[in-house]
Parts: sequence; C-alpha cells; structure tokens
Amino acid sequence: MIRNDDAVSNMDRDAIKRLEVWLARQSGGRAQVRDLKQLSGGAIQENWKLLLDLEGGEWPGKHDLVLRKDAPSNVAVSHGRAEEFAILKHAAEAGVQVPTPCVLCEDTSVLGTPFFLMHRAEGTAAGHKLAKAEVNDQLARDLGINLARIHSIKDDPELGFIAKPDGRPAQVSVMDYRRHLDALPGTHPALEWGLRWLKDHMPSGGETVFCHRDYRTGNYMVDDGALTAILDWEFAGWSDPMEDIGWLTAKCWRFGANDREVGGIGSLDALFDGYEAESGRSLDRDQLGYWQVMAHMRWAVIALQQADRFVTGGEQNLELALTAHIVPELELEILRQTGPDDAVDLAEGISYASRPAPSLDALLNIARDIIRYDLASVLDGDARYKALMASNALSIVSRQIDALDIQDETADVRSALAAKIRKGEGSAEDHAKLLAGVVETLKLSNPRALK
Repeated sequence: MIRNDDAVSNMDRDAIKRLEVWLARQSGGRAQVRDLKQLSGGAIQENWKLLLDLEGGEWPGKHDLVLRKDAPSNVAVSHGRAEEFAILKHAAEAGVQVPTPCVLCEDTSVLGTPFFLMHRAEGTAAGHKLAKAEVNDQLARDLGINLARIHSIKDDPELGFIAKPDGRPAQVSVMDYRRHLDALPGTHPALEWGLRWLKDHMPSGGETVFCHRDYRTGNYMVDDGALTAILDWEFAGWSDPMEDIGWLTAKCWRFGANDREVGGIGSLDALFDGYEAESGRSLDRDQLGYWQVMAHMRWAVIALQQADRFVTGGEQNLELALTAHIVPELELEILRQTGPDDAVDLAEGISYASRPAPSLDALLNIARDIIRYDLASVLDGDARYKALMASNALSIVSRQIDALDIQDETADVRSALAAKIRKGEGSAEDHAKLLAGVVETLKLSNPRALK
C-alpha cells in the first residue's frame, strides 16, 4: 500500500492498492507506489508516470516507469495494449530506440482495462517545442536510422494479429479513405479531388514492410537534442515504407517550421541518408510527393471522424471539436500539391460556410466550461494544454461571428461537384473553385495557415 500520503496521484486509492497487489505478485516481493500521475496528451491512450519501489523478488529497487492504458474514448482501429506490448518487444529486438517494455496486465479487475509498464524515456515529445529548436539534422538522420530498423521487423506468429494489405498498400489506403468518407455526413469535394488524384497517380510496384504508421514529430522523445525513444505504436501495420516517410515529412506535421521538411526539425537529405545507410537500400524520392498527399488525406479523414464524434456522437471533448477546423488546412495542401498543369485562378469559390462541424455555440460553451472548471485554481500540465485549446476555440468564434448570417445555399452545388470529381470529370476550373473556397474558409478558421 502507499506509505507516503503526500504522493501526488490522480488515480483513486483503491485502484492504486489493486495495482500494488498485482505488482507484488508479478515480482515476488513487496510493491509500493510512490507516485502515479497522468501525463498530458493522449486522446486515444492514457500514459501515467509511475514511481515504484520493489522490495525483494525478481526486480528489487526503485523504478521510473510509464503505465499505458486505454483512454475512455479510444479508436476501434488501434491496437489493444497486449498487441502494442508485443509490437514494442519486437521493435526493441530490432534495435529501435523504444522505452524498454516491462510487464503486461490483461486482468481488467486491476485498473478496469488492460495496461502495460515500460521504462520512462527522458525528454520531450511536444512538437511545438521541438520545431522551435535549432535545425537538427542529426536528429533527422537518427529518425531515418530508426525507421529503417522498424521496416526490418520480420513477420512473426506473435504479430499475427496484424493483417497484411490485400493488394498494393496505396490502393488499399485509397479504398479505406473512400469508405470512411462515404460514412461521414456532408460532401467534401476537395477531398474527392485528392482521392481521385491518388487513384490516378498510384505508384507501381513497391514493397510491403512493417511500418509504424504514425511516425511523426510528437511521437518520439528528444532529450538535449538527441533521440531517446519512438512512442505510440497503436497503429503499426504492414504497408509501403514510403507511407511512414510521407507521414513524417508531410507539412501538417511540421508544426509551423515548414522549411524543415522532416517534422519541422531537419532536412530530407539527413533523413534519407540515415535510412539508406542503415537499410542498405535506396528510397524512391519521386514517390515522396504522392505519399505526402496521402498523409494529408489520411489526417483529413481522421479529423472529420473525430469531429463527427463530437457533433453526432455526443463526446464533449474540445480537442475533438477543434479537429474539424484542421480540415481546410489539409484540403489546401492537397489542392496545392495536386493542381492540374492548366490551373486557373478564380476570385470566388465553392462555399464551405456550414459544412458539418461543431457549432459556434458548442465551441463557446465547452471552452467556457474548461476555463470555469479546469483552470479556476491551477494552470499547469494538462490544464495549461486545455487553456491553449480553449483560447484557440474562442479565437475561431470571434473571427466567425461576423459570418453568422451566411446561409449555406451551395450544398447541392458541392454535392454535384463531388460526384463529378469522383467520376474523374473534374476540370481545372473546378480545382480553382475548390481552392478559392478553401482559402476563404481559412481566412475565418485559421488565417495563419495561408502564410
């Protein structure tokens, strides 16, 4: 049991006692939780800082760990904790810099959900901080080296829960995003344009390897400029190696440092040099643009799904609500990268004034609730993160308030255009209308994205 009553924790005491009993059984000694505190971030999984004392047994001593468990609202396509634990072990065996996995608990009577423990890596994963540091080509090179090691992971019965794509990875991805987009409310002609382009420009050949599938700034730890750990393996699977590279280098994951093509931290040459030196094979740089468009498409579909969880699913989560406002930025990048050779400019575009998204009232109410209930007494850690999101929501409202009287009279026009593009009949003028409409939307939702 906990002997230090001053231990900082935001998990209930009964759960901590159950955790101590379970850990004691696993180690064969006595377990004492000194500190257990939830770390900020983690919309899909929860990460908890765990300081643990073990007396006797197999692992005596003090341990600085992370406890990883499901968040209340996880994503169905993500791996469970037992599966992620298996992936983490195979990554460690391949030489990937990961937090050393320790032990898995599948007994839901302990904490209500499966969890595993791993050693805590030093440093920060905050993308907005890493992108503000000095250019770090050594970090970009190390990311290339580790990605090559990830791609070297071999098929194994322990990884049998991960299905291999039935066809070329690019083709499977396009079909998946088509299915997801069709399941969402409203029409999205700019994304239809992107999907059509991805289908028409699909690379031939290629190989299928084990991929991280969320390899980006924000999912690795850095301490004093050096890479310490690759995190968040819940989407790992078999795909084209260029998918990971396109995701890492996509503009949407550069955190504003757009001139640094590798996650806002370094150069493409450094990334490719590290990867090719470690793997012993060359990458096809001509495919990079294709997979960057795919990355923006994937993030746009995910953003729409998360927004729908707020709008129609009733999940009162500000991060989900704000995600809808990322979509125009992603559409802008897709349209910029896939414009026809005979592109034209138009003064007016297709209106996006009232596409399915959280209402202004909903944003205001939840932002006010966060400020009132979460920030009244303290501003640190997760509360500070929520304060920044609340501020962003209120800024969006203030810019959109003057547009409240705009009526969406173009829904039928958008629907017809989306159907036209899906058939492969989109023209340069249609592209120009879409681009102009997205730009007008961004003037309200995020003007900085136009810079």
